[in-house]
Amino acid sequence: MATAENKSISMSSLRAHAPIISHYPSQVTDLAEEIDRLRREMTDTFLQEHSLIADSVMELSRKLDLKINEYMKQVLLSREEVR
Repeated sequence: MATAENKSISMSSLRAHAPIISHYPSQVTDLAEEIDRLRREMTDTFLQEHSLIADSVMELSRKLDLKINEYMKQVLLSREEVR
């Protein structure tokens, strides 16, 4: 049976730099860029606050959730239009 090693994650490794790549209409691409921006901003804010439950981090997290939901809805609509 394999055992999991406990490894600590450095704070700098939590930075979000990988962009979302999209081949969808410009509205979806714009949402993907907004998601990337919010994700980076939330990560940077977390690194400054050192807390996942800081009000500023939670506010950005809620905004990010809304944008991700909007993005997924647009992706599904785009796929339906192709069919």
